Amino acid sequence: MKNKLFINLFLGFTKITGILPAYIFMKPKVYLEDGAKRSLPKNCLLISNHKSLLDFILYLLIFPFSTVHFLMAEVLYNKGKFFSFLLNSWGGIKVERTERNFSFIAESIEILDNGGKVGIFPESRLPINGKPFPFTTSAAFIAMHSNAPIVPVYTDGNYGLFKRASVCIGKPIYVSDYLNNDINEQEQIEHLTSVIEEKVYKLKEQIEYKSSLHPLLSFKSIPMDMARLLCSVLLPILRIRRLTPEGVKYNKKIRGGAIIAANHTSFVDPFVVGVAFWYRRMHFLVAEIVMKNKLRALLLKGIGAIKIDRKAADIEAITNSVNKLKQGYLLTVFPQGEIHRDDEIDSIKSGVVLLALRSSTPIIPIHIMPRKHWYNTRRVIVGNAINPKDFCSKKFPSTTDIKNITDALIDELKRCKSANNDVVGG
Repeated sequence: MKNKLFINLFLGFTKITGILPAYIFMKPKVYLEDGAKRSLPKNCLLISNHKSLLDFILYLLIFPFSTVHFLMAEVLYNKGKFFSFLLNSWGGIKVERTERNFSFIAESIEILDNGGKVGIFPESRLPINGKPFPFTTSAAFIAMHSNAPIVPVYTDGNYGLFKRASVCIGKPIYVSDYLNNDINEQEQIEHLTSVIEEKVYKLKEQIEYKSSLHPLLSFKSIPMDMARLLCSVLLPILRIRRLTPEGVKYNKKIRGGAIIAANHTSFVDPFVVGVAFWYRRMHFLVAEIVMKNKLRALLLKGIGAIKIDRKAADIEAITNSVNKLKQGYLLTVFPQGEIHRDDEIDSIKSGVVLLALRSSTPIIPIHIMPRKHWYNTRRVIVGNAINPKDFCSKKFPSTTDIKNITDALIDELKRCKSANNDVVGG
């Protein structure tokens, strides 16, 4: 067993003296998978993909209060006595890849059994031409024989003075959850290895998703947030009530990206929807004819309007809308395409369904009830969400799939419209 006190002191000195230059060079942005923690458990295996020799430095930086003993290839120890001294002083565990020497496994298990932490890059070597190597089975073997939890971590390796590294820390993986007594140990190790590899690379998707989410404070969102603030003030003044078709007050908060599909009987409908859902940043599709005036177009774009050409397949508007939905915004669409003062909902355009399918977001049908007098309560009836995945799980939906989802949306819009006025009256 290595001198634990010396390693802790040497690592502490390294972190104190090197934290500022390392942070300036890497500027890590740390994301957490839902349910994950920023700190490491008492004894655990930190398992990461391998992008650069600097990955080790990155984890010293983002886990400053943890001593992690990393498995390091013999080629690094062969760079000289001083470098070998540094690696040992940092708690490195030497791995002889060219020889069948498995002492590193026993050393790792001993450290874990004594409450320590071990870091492993199971690819064993850096990627060639950007293509990573498959995970080796040593990490799974150590995990199975130490029963230590595994903390998966992914780094994009974006290191440099004018770059920023992104890291995602995953939830602990408990080996006991993946053991199968019906297969032999070698098969269990191979299965666990594939699970670990999948979990690590899934964190890349978390980075892509979380980095795309709009921040709480954003200069670009100031006009939209000012509009939301105005809407929150007008909510009680305009007496807008959100109700379910059964007449119950609609208190559910819509989370994440979603499409608000509403009937369209008046030019004030976008304003009504904005007030009804004032607590969320929202974009809405606006016909190109409304955006012809440059000043009006500038104002509408500021508060979230996306111009769309209704007479053509507007690829730019569709792409922009899908991106906003994937980023977690609400998008208001009037699927009738234009104002219908008779409030008939016999048919709608399928574009709203295509947006939902491409962005994998639900459609929230709503009906804005007409008022007899200007001082009456404005009722907004919110129906059940239509989730395209419930109708079609294929990557490329058929015309039948699209029609089925469109028909379901029409039925729910009609259900909202037919809500009994005596029940929801106001």
